[in-house]
Amino acid sequence: MIDALFSVDVWLFYAVNHGLSNPVFDLLLPLITTTRWWYPVYVLGIGYLLVRGWQQRSTVDGKNLLWCVALLLLSVAVLDQASHRLLKEVISRPRPYLVLGDVYHLVGSGGGSFPSNHAMNNAAAAVILSRFFPRQWWIFWSIAATIAFSRVYCGVHYPSDVLGGAVIGACAGFLFLAAAQRLRR
Repeated sequence: MIDALFSVDVWLFYAVNHGLSNPVFDLLLPLITTTRWWYPVYVLGIGYLLVRGWQQRSTVDGKNLLWCVALLLLSVAVLDQASHRLLKEVISRPRPYLVLGDVYHLVGSGGGSFPSNHAMNNAAAAVILSRFFPRQWWIFWSIAATIAFSRVYCGVHYPSDVLGGAVIGACAGFLFLAAAQRLRR
């Protein structure tokens, strides 16, 4: 059973990594998957939420914005470190480009393959942001899905790595929201 699942994972990996290969994706997806390109977006977004929240801190909306910032920062900090220091070390799954032949390896990476921290962190952020900004949920999930896809396309994760990371991240996002709701009561 495990061998069959691994075969499907490898087949899906090559279907994305090779089957969808094209010059436009080769240019865009390495940029999308590289965290440093997102730092200005993160800083501006968090900064905007902080300033708006602080300006409106005496209102429910202002307090919600401050809670949103706190949950985003806390969830990503906890998840990223727990995954990198615990899950990846224990599971020790090698990256696809290290064990498969003929992989289009377009970006650098470190540590184990499972789970994808990119998918995990972005799914947690999408859950949290969707709770505070429900009309924009599709934006947050589109970004999370595109980043998860880019990890497979760029040759650094199997599809199961990004799926597992997204599930862990989404579950953690819901847990952080539930804990915050209890604290706020």
